[in-house]
Amino acid sequence: MSYEILEHSADEKFRAEGESMEEAFSEAVKAFAEIVGASNGRYTHNVKVESESHEALLYDFLDQLVFLQDTRSVAVTGPQNVKISETAGGYLLRAEVKVEKITPGSNFLDIKAPTYNEMKVEYNESWVLEAVLDV
Repeated sequence: MSYEILEHSADEKFRAEGESMEEAFSEAVKAFAEIVGASNGRYTHNVKVESESHEALLYDFLDQLVFLQDTRSVAVTGPQNVKISETAGGYLLRAEVKVEKITPGSNFLDIKAPTYNEMKVEYNESWVLEAVLDV
């Protein structure tokens, strides 16, 4: 399991890897948190996403993390628990993510949205996820 922040000309990009899809998505949350600049969350928030493909699942999950930050005034700090299962229509992701409250003077990067541009979800001995976040 690992993640890395990749160079991108205008936005933020990351690669996350894991032996299982759950591990790769957990690493994606860690990359998201590093990009935001948040750590040490004291609270937990539940996220649920259902999508028709692996790529849509990654996009929708990242979109939910952005929505969570925008509507709850919190910053995502890391994964707590990620479970993915197959459904009749695709995939269901349930996750608990650690968050911290955004207070006056917090200096977190504002992520506007994920993009499908340069998105990748592949399996070749391990799961590899790549995504670009519009900032």
